[in-house]
Amino acid sequence: MARFASAVLLAAALLMAGRLTHAGPSTTAEEVFWRALLPGSAVPDAVLQLLRPATTTSPTKRLSSQGVPASGGAREDDDDDDDDHSFKGYEFSYDAPSATTRGGGAATPTPTAPTAAVFFHEEAVRVGERLPLHFRAAAPAALGLLPRGVADSIPFTTAALPAVLALLGVPPGSSRAAAMAETLRTCERAPPAGETEARFCATSLEALVERAVAALGTRDVRAVTSALPRAGLPPQLYAVRAVRRVVVGGASFVACHDEAYPYTVYFCHGTGPARAYLVEMEGARGGGAVTVAFICHTDTSRWNPEHVSFKLLGTKPGGAPVCHLMPYGHIIWAKN
Repeated sequence: MARFASAVLLAAALLMAGRLTHAGPSTTAEEVFWRALLPGSAVPDAVLQLLRPATTTSPTKRLSSQGVPASGGAREDDDDDDDDHSFKGYEFSYDAPSATTRGGGAATPTPTAPTAAVFFHEEAVRVGERLPLHFRAAAPAALGLLPRGVADSIPFTTAALPAVLALLGVPPGSSRAAAMAETLRTCERAPPAGETEARFCATSLEALVERAVAALGTRDVRAVTSALPRAGLPPQLYAVRAVRRVVVGGASFVACHDEAYPYTVYFCHGTGPARAYLVEMEGARGGGAVTVAFICHTDTSRWNPEHVSFKLLGTKPGGAPVCHLMPYGHIIWAKN
């Protein structure tokens, strides 16, 4: 516990001294690590933002927004508002039956949002097609990517969650506590029987890069992300203007999705046989052109038969490819 408390104090010192108060574009140690290990792959802008958390709000407010009280002790409010997207996003675990929204992209279709879509047939990713999408404002963890030494010193297990909640000032039973518990369950969930693809969670940039490289078996890789405005775009139809394959020929990738936690946590998994695309599209109601990364899974035979994508697309495990976009900040790792 003393080691944990020291780590939290060190994290707070680092964050308050620099990570939350960047006054300029100074290069971080994590960027140096990335460029040394992956000289042929640029650091995606969304990842840079996690290394240099936004300065548009005060450090105190950003810490408080993630459950860390400004003056110690528990928060007075649970902050369960529907308009708080900090811990909302996608469910990209294909052994899970449902998809939930966790911010930063298009929502799963609901009766109140019939124009938004997240899963597609591969035929939809073609020039001339029109896709109904809603790119929500990104809401990454306020603390961003922690330095590796700090992240590795903080317990990241369900068993340690009560202590983590206490030290971060997150009220037990709150929506944030529940979201943190769900992230830990995702990271600790055993893979389905027979699955051989990589599956891991990374709490630092160094761990993210090293494990993605190990999963692909080479350092000759690149990170592919969607080029989207962090502030999001309104729901509308998007016309596909151009489509580029990320890798020509048969391939598999590692896909990484940010999870709900006070600091950045990525859940990553091997995609199995898949095709990846960069799709240039333009909204019918304006907002300029965007480039969106898509993954089309060509072998869904081991997916949960109750996965929401099958219901939405009218298909089944082992049937037609299932495609989905990659929201802001999510990463496809591909071999060069």
